[in-house]
Amino acid sequence: MAKDRDAIKTIARRLLHDDIASSGVSPDVPPDVLDIHIDQALVEVSQACPYEYRETVVSTGSKEIDISSIEGLIGDKVERAEYPVGNDPPDYCNVEIFGNVLRLVLDNAPTSGKDIYLYCYEVHQLTKSKSTLSLDLERVLIQGVMAYAAMAWLNEMRAQVVPASLKWYENWANNHYLIYQKGLDEIAPLRAWEF
Repeated sequence: MAKDRDAIKTIARRLLHDDIASSGVSPDVPPDVLDIHIDQALVEVSQACPYEYRETVVSTGSKEIDISSIEGLIGDKVERAEYPVGNDPPDYCNVEIFGNVLRLVLDNAPTSGKDIYLYCYEVHQLTKSKSTLSLDLERVLIQGVMAYAAMAWLNEMRAQVVPASLKWYENWANNHYLIYQKGLDEIAPLRAWEF
């Protein structure tokens, strides 16, 4: 079952031994900072393995479509388009993107008022009520949160850590980051589309 944002925070805190409920003291990683680490790792996980979403737009009779209203687009933004819709097999066409303008690579402009499907890459959603992450992506996200929290804690505590143990803490933070990078490499699919 997909975990919501609060569940991800709880798991990360437990793994960091920074569980507020069990210790009764202020956490080493403040809640707003933990949210920053989650958002950073969420974007990186999405860049490696994006949320694939089919957006429906209505043709204005032009080959060009304004995609500025589609939120959360990443990477190549739109993989391909389908026009006309509803055919079996689907009629896909290539797209060219410049800024927020998508141009359909078609011989003729689509008929005005007709639906066009855009197959998009977006940032995964992780809120208090919704998650688009699969279990393997959640695992990598938590690894990323751990890595960023470890590095941030080390940077903040560097002056207070005994020099003899500083190398151990640096290795600890770097290990979490390497684990996270390995996880990102494992979830990144190979893609090759050309129609």
